[in-house]
Amino acid sequence: MTKWEKMCPVEEIPAGGRKVVPANSLDILIFNTGKRWYACANECPHLGEPLDTGELQGHVVRCNAHGYKMDLSTGNCVTEAGLGVPIFPIEVRDGWVWVKI
Repeated sequence: MTKWEKMCPVEEIPAGGRKVVPANSLDILIFNTGKRWYACANECPHLGEPLDTGELQGHVVRCNAHGYKMDLSTGNCVTEAGLGVPIFPIEVRDGWVWVKI
């Protein structure tokens, strides 16, 4: 069953920022691009490396370990078909970031 989880105050993730928040045995990676918010599992589907140190280009994050690129709007890997990262619905409400896990 999925439910909305209160993750962190909005001010902890300024525009261009990111934060890893543990929730339900997962590490959720939250991005604030300044225009849109994204939430995904903090694990590259290639070999399980963390994505939080990867370069963000628009809505695509590049894994630093091997260069795999994940589209944060779909979860699909854009460098290798068939791979993907779990994406979670995200909302900002009353000064807090909420993620549906």
